Amino acid sequence: MIELLTVHTYIENEVMYPRVRELLPDLEDDVLESYEEHHVADVLVMELAAMKAGDERFDAKTTVLIENVEHHMEEEEQEWFPQVREGLGRKVLQEIGAEMLAAKEKAPRRPSEPSALKKTIDAVID
Repeated sequence: MIELLTVHTYIENEVMYPRVRELLPDLEDDVLESYEEHHVADVLVMELAAMKAGDERFDAKTTVLIENVEHHMEEEEQEWFPQVREGLGRKVLQEIGAEMLAAKEKAPRRPSEPSALKKTIDAVID
């Protein structure tokens, strides 16, 4: 699960969100909210990676992460993605999809990898 979340946030943050922000300025607030939701997930993943499953707060932290990710996915799928599909059209979406696939190849697989850490630290500092 941690690898999937790490890759997911990386490719959306590095490719999809910047492109949508550039091409559909009316969705700026949605993009910024998505960055923040990813940031929260990144912090929780980093904390969980440093914990043992038996730690007192591990289960509670895992529950919060799951709830956060489920909310994020529902919001994207129900509200945000339909607006993006309508605003960009098939050709641009295919281009963005290809860029995301390429980014997936170089995406960090663990939250401890430097490119994942940099993203999380940048989000905290900004």
